[in-house]
Amino acid sequence: MKIFGKNIDEFINLTIKEIKRVVNGEKVIAAVSGGVDSTVAAYLTWLAVGDKMEAIIIDTGFMRENEVEENKRILEEMGIKINVIDVSNEFYEALIGKKDAEEKRIIFREKFYEILRRIVKEYKASYLVQGTIAPDWIETVGKIKTQHNVLVQIGIKPEEKYGFKVLEPLADLYKDQVRKLAKYLNISEKIINRQPFPGPGLLIRCVGEFDLDKLNALRSATAQTEGLLNKIKSSQAFLAIFRKPRMATSAAIVEFIKEIKNILKIGGRGFKTYEFYEYVTGVKGDSRVYSKMLGIYYKEYEKIIEKKDEIIQQFSKILPDYTRLAVMISEPRPAGKYAIVIRAVVTEDFMTAKVAEVDFNILQEITSIILKDKRITQVYYDITPKPPATIEYE
Repeated sequence: MKIFGKNIDEFINLTIKEIKRVVNGEKVIAAVSGGVDSTVAAYLTWLAVGDKMEAIIIDTGFMRENEVEENKRILEEMGIKINVIDVSNEFYEALIGKKDAEEKRIIFREKFYEILRRIVKEYKASYLVQGTIAPDWIETVGKIKTQHNVLVQIGIKPEEKYGFKVLEPLADLYKDQVRKLAKYLNISEKIINRQPFPGPGLLIRCVGEFDLDKLNALRSATAQTEGLLNKIKSSQAFLAIFRKPRMATSAAIVEFIKEIKNILKIGGRGFKTYEFYEYVTGVKGDSRVYSKMLGIYYKEYEKIIEKKDEIIQQFSKILPDYTRLAVMISEPRPAGKYAIVIRAVVTEDFMTAKVAEVDFNILQEITSIILKDKRITQVYYDITPKPPATIEYE
């Protein structure tokens, strides 16, 4: 097994040796989320420096239901002692009412490192180890989206600004390589196979204006459907929550619906189109864009999903101001204030991604569970690959 042409043992030994050399007997804090990236980074550092490393979980308030407790238990079973630090109220106070995706990410990053500065000082540590991987800094440097754990690569000097130096032992690896490394290190299968989860957590899946009701609705829907989402054959499957979209039409949308009918070889009416209020992230060339998202209702939604590749080609051509297309699974209903979008993708490196093929029975079951919450009025399935969309919405 090789990573970047090296035997995996050689990679591990060189990484441990380099961590020892850099740290040089000083104390290290490892910020661990319970995801595979931060866990592998912390584990390699622990192998290198032993009890010179203190591992922490920062509970930002944006984790999934019971996730903090579960992460702590799994990591302690691996022999890594973990301290949980609950700072959720600090994050909520800083973020409630914020709408802009990039502003939310930047506020999260600043608050995260402000808290880490306090913790590092309290523990009298000199280094912070984190699980930054290649797509994180590539997307941030390329201005596709700001990743909360990318500092040095964008010119922020953490020692000057926050009072600690950063160790990033996985910064040149991609997700599939990190998973191979984790397996070789005998890290828990629960961590290796866990759905990827962004650093800011559910914050960036509460698309648009953030408030606690929206967060609680999303957390509840995620908890109730996680088992079914895991049955979708995908690299990542998750829910995001939006304000209930408005009905919309235009000459270009009418032309697009006409093309869908041609692709499906159908006539007549029965289509409804919705425009989401929130702008979502997309990729054009190597640059990030914030663009519109379109929702489509047609009773036989399965036909649209089955022809998604052809439909997306026409979508990008006819509606260049939009980078996302989602198909409504539920019947539209007037009550409720939120829409949930199901996102499921297949990818090896998270730089590009295809939309997952989905069992319609599973999709319908997920939708039925979500709609039991009267706050939610519509459920969609996102049929946009990366590019033109990103995997997450913010």
